[in-house]
Amino acid sequence: MIFCSPYPDILIPEQPLTEFVLQRAIELADKPALIEGLTNSIITYKQLADYIYKAAIGLATRGFSKGDVLAIYSPNLPEYAIA
Repeated sequence: MIFCSPYPDILIPEQPLTEFVLQRAIELADKPALIEGLTNSIITYKQLADYIYKAAIGLATRGFSKGDVLAIYSPNLPEYAIA
């Protein structure tokens, strides 16, 4: 059986996910971007943007560049989105 939504189709932008998520990071700076349900710890949009930038710089410093592959072994944590 096929189910169809009663709502109109949505437009999915042709852009990288990080760029899409962070395009309003300055505007939403103090709003929660990620909330860890068990501990209720919060990462704001400003913190998320800063952490992503720092992680990218750290990887580039260690020789990683576009197209390289990195494996992550991690439990399900909000910080996973930063990686």
